[in-house]
Amino acid sequence: MPAAARYVARMSDGVRYRRTWPQRGLLVGCVALIGASLYTASTVEDVYDDIASITRIQFEPGVLTNPDDVDPGGPRNILLVGTTENDGIDENDPLVEERTNTFLADTIMLLRVDPENEQAQVMSINRDIWVDSSRSKINAVAQISGIPGLVRVVKDLLEVPIDNVIVVNFAGFRSVVDQLGGVPVYFPYDAFDEGSFFETTAGCHRLTGEQALSYVRSRNYMQRIDGKLVADTQVDYTRTERQRDFLVLALDRAIEKGARNPTVLKRLLHTASDNDALQLDTSLTPQNLIDLGQAFAGFDPANLQRTALPSTEGTRIGQDVLLIDKDTAQPILDVYRGNGNTLEPRLVTVQLTDARGKVTEAVRPQAALTQLGFKTTTKAAPSGTTEARTVVTYSADQRQGALLLSRYLAADPTYQEVTGLRTLRVTLGADFERVLAEPKPEAELVGTFPGLTSPTTPTSPTTGAPSTTASTSAAPTTVAPNAPTTTSGIYGRPPDGVTCG
Repeated sequence: MPAAARYVARMSDGVRYRRTWPQRGLLVGCVALIGASLYTASTVEDVYDDIASITRIQFEPGVLTNPDDVDPGGPRNILLVGTTENDGIDENDPLVEERTNTFLADTIMLLRVDPENEQAQVMSINRDIWVDSSRSKINAVAQISGIPGLVRVVKDLLEVPIDNVIVVNFAGFRSVVDQLGGVPVYFPYDAFDEGSFFETTAGCHRLTGEQALSYVRSRNYMQRIDGKLVADTQVDYTRTERQRDFLVLALDRAIEKGARNPTVLKRLLHTASDNDALQLDTSLTPQNLIDLGQAFAGFDPANLQRTALPSTEGTRIGQDVLLIDKDTAQPILDVYRGNGNTLEPRLVTVQLTDARGKVTEAVRPQAALTQLGFKTTTKAAPSGTTEARTVVTYSADQRQGALLLSRYLAADPTYQEVTGLRTLRVTLGADFERVLAEPKPEAELVGTFPGLTSPTTPTSPTTGAPSTTASTSAAPTTVAPNAPTTTSGIYGRPPDGVTCG
């Protein structure tokens, strides 16, 4: 009998799915981390006991940051690892049919939480990243050296401190999504993946644990757009982007369920700790998690800054692997090193469209941005089209570049975060005055740039080129702040006017 025939494709709420193994179980750790904030004072003691019962992992001194050196209220880096072993799953469960019990780090993400500024960011580390010291892909390091060895490799490879570790085996993902009552996902088009037996119609669907697994693991994602099948040609990039965005949707769901019924998240913690589905390092105390949860009580999951570790394709000992793009990765990793946003214009590519109509100026905006170090291309505005307001459009990975660009614009932009965008775009409107010689402080963009609650850059970036303005006026004009206009750049979030429940 063919392997596919041994699985049953079932239709529920418009979604077909395959019983399969979860590859993105780290969701549990984030939900437990942020979700702790939703408990009332009367349940804190029970939550404390639940967290205290979670299995712990021992690390030798020097692998993790010494707990005495971690400010309880300051930023911390938490490594999230999703593993593939079958522990906790009945051997007759179709979920593990014909799956060997192999211990691999199938998902690796680095989460940085900053309670004081209520900021959080997560970076995906692709499992095919090559590690010279182990002569293997990074997902195999856990099999070779265990979780402590993986943590040491990540710490040394990225040159970032690791303060805490959360490990989730694949038994947890399915149970947690089901414990949440499913996670609502919006699909703009019919979509399917024959390889994972995933199929859905357009619209809102509340995915069960098994359906969610089939969705986030899709490698050959296709959509039917205007009657034509359109394949995802950026398989690994968009797959990890959907995974990070599903985390946001799950956090949305956890907050919704917890706000209505605090006991739901108590059951969630029980589910996460059952059968050793969730493990923590010994220094991550119950009080740490409760304090973090309380600090993020008002956190909007949409403000979780999401990116991937930049990489390029390569070959090592006959294997197709990914190599870290060190130049592009440096400013991203600097955030995790506590250096703030050190991104420089030379690392930002901008597609510029001038929609101001006829203008006369000494230096054109493209020339001014290029002289500052930005890599610029241009796209003509449609004939006769003018815009009243500048628009900055970016993907989650380009967020820091969009923030840096905005600091150089004497304008009052609106912001649109979209999925799958490969190049940062700016369309200049009538509000645009000039390119500034020096960047505005980030503090001036707090409340106008989406998700920016406090400055992240301690010093002005180095431009590497003489400063130039597109106007002879020396003093920048102060632009009255406006609430940001943001188009959701999150896979699965419904458009305005559509509610997924």
